[in-house]
Amino acid sequence: MLSRHCHIEDIDPIQWKRLSNLSIAQEASRRLIVTHHGGKLDRCFDTVSGECAPPFAEISDAQGQAEALLAGRAADGVKSVWIVDLEAYHGELSAVQAGLDPLAPSTKQLAREWEKRWVEGVCAVAPRSEFLHHGLPWVSLERFVAKMAPEACVFVLGVFDGGTLWASLFVRIRNAELVGVSTSVALTKDDLRDVSGIESHPFLLSAVAQRYQHPAFGWFCGREDFEAWMLASGSEEKARLFQESLVAGRSVFDFAALLAPAAGPTEVSPGA
Repeated sequence: MLSRHCHIEDIDPIQWKRLSNLSIAQEASRRLIVTHHGGKLDRCFDTVSGECAPPFAEISDAQGQAEALLAGRAADGVKSVWIVDLEAYHGELSAVQAGLDPLAPSTKQLAREWEKRWVEGVCAVAPRSEFLHHGLPWVSLERFVAKMAPEACVFVLGVFDGGTLWASLFVRIRNAELVGVSTSVALTKDDLRDVSGIESHPFLLSAVAQRYQHPAFGWFCGREDFEAWMLASGSEEKARLFQESLVAGRSVFDFAALLAPAAGPTEVSPGA
């Protein structure tokens, strides 16, 4: 459950599974986990090869040591490094969970727990990454909505495999809160008749806007670019891949309807 006030409906199970599988694959990527208590090393674990020799005598600069360890092991396929003070980490998470508002959306709770991974002296992770849920960067999305979006709008994710809509998400937002999640099965076959590739994304935006009677905006990309973005380890790498796909014309981030609702959804150039 994302929220007591959020409806999850019209979900295409195949598309949902594709998004879930990418999330699982990203989480399952090879990582090194180093645990300690106040700087005194406890153990080192490789998620592929298992227990391994501690890489340091002690932890004095957790973030710096995590980044150095990642740089040294990236050639071996290591995608991320965690250095965790277990006692401090458990304490921080306990405080977060103790302050949980049972009426708040679970995504907000998960995002708060995610933030505790970056608290100095508690947990160091390299590379740094943003909280994702089914392919959506929640913090960035909420920030964009707060600055750009009207009171009610719909974020549309459209991932194409050639001329076929491979995966989709329609995220309904009201007053900067998530109130609904659905996929393309929320639309009729007639709505999707002219949706045949990234270049046809204005038809998808228009259909979604008509379906929910709110301005729609979103990201439209090819399957390869989306998979690469999902599997990228850190926020900087994701941002680089996102911008490269825009500049190369392989994807579009269209928010024209939010700027001029009366004009309807029109394409925004990658440099906008």
